[in-house]
Amino acid sequence: MYKVFLYTLVFSVLAFIVWGSFLEIEVKITLSLIALTLLPTIRKKLYKDDSVFRKGKAALYASLLLTTFVLLLTIGSIIMGSGVDFAALWLAVFLFMILLFGCVFYGIPVSSLSDLATSNVQHYRFPLAFLIHLGFGLISYLFLGLLMYFVLLVAVVFFLFDEFLRKRELTRFKTAA
Repeated sequence: MYKVFLYTLVFSVLAFIVWGSFLEIEVKITLSLIALTLLPTIRKKLYKDDSVFRKGKAALYASLLLTTFVLLLTIGSIIMGSGVDFAALWLAVFLFMILLFGCVFYGIPVSSLSDLATSNVQHYRFPLAFLIHLGFGLISYLFLGLLMYFVLLVAVVFFLFDEFLRKRELTRFKTAA
């Protein structure tokens, strides 16, 4: 009974914060759907310890790769002679934090939902999972506008890292058995 009361209280506070805020309706709906994945019955199906750890590594790797690309562009501009631009370096740090936040709070639930939706598919699992990732990336157009293209890039990189780690995990499991 205590757990039911605690979950009710937490979700009531979350619902009040989300729906009582001044955010646009699309953002409210997206945050509410992500919050629904935290319900105990849904969480048991979506989030398994090994897959969440793998997806966390994929989120970290995707964030690091894209931030490294921005840092290389910054270093390239330093080498070309425009001087050291500390604002660009701080932008890279800020970008890493934003990418990691987005990958963890939006990418991991979407990827878990994709794994659940494609768990029974044998032949077309990879393209179907890719389309699910792209579809949720396209949904970001509702509240990010033209930044959706950047979100699509992050979704593709996150998906590729997750699939690479998943294949490596499967081959490691098969060789150990």
